[in-house]
Amino acid sequence: MAGIDSDARLVIAEGITNEFTDLVQNKRIPLTLNRQKILSRLSEIKSNLMALKWSYKPLEQILHSKELRDIEIFAKDIFDSFPETWEEILSSRGMEGKLSVANLLFIRNFFYTMRERLTKGLSDDYADTIDILCGEILSVDQIDTKNWRYLVADGVARYNVATNIVGLKKGDILPIAKLPPQIIHGVLSEGMFIDSKEFTKDDVGKRPELSDKELGQTRGLLERQYVSKK
Repeated sequence: MAGIDSDARLVIAEGITNEFTDLVQNKRIPLTLNRQKILSRLSEIKSNLMALKWSYKPLEQILHSKELRDIEIFAKDIFDSFPETWEEILSSRGMEGKLSVANLLFIRNFFYTMRERLTKGLSDDYADTIDILCGEILSVDQIDTKNWRYLVADGVARYNVATNIVGLKKGDILPIAKLPPQIIHGVLSEGMFIDSKEFTKDDVGKRPELSDKELGQTRGLLERQYVSKK
């Protein structure tokens, strides 16, 4: 049984904090920011993550801990310090700007929903840190002869998925993993389709039951992004 010292959410949160720190230190977020304040808050987040990790507290105490509350407060303080129109500013700066927006939204969502993730129980499975919901394909654009970009909606948000899977069409409903965004074949991709049976409109917004094999690739992507770089 997983303990707080091996919980996947805390491990990924540490990796995300390290990546965010690198983005700020190396001025790779093209905004006017109070970098010292943000770096201080990120340092405090990391300290609190370490304190939680090595506290060996049971889940109920973790959920009521000062450390978890402070992580939430510091994360909110960071994003509240951004310019009011930061998403519009970055989105106007081409594909790299859109990638910056998507990365920051992914990071913000992870911290803002960390408590909700933990309430589901401690787990050392990286798949439990990933938002996987059934979504509907809203539109299809062909990138080249072998790749397509799909606009999808999963009941929470709309975003793009780039893939070389053949035969998908508008209206199809299937599981989508929301992953760290990247540029694939010149387009922004924010998730991946998981090879599984077809679903219905009633399933949109729900997390389906998936096999270890189906979850395997998503685990690997998250581990390479946030764990192996630590």
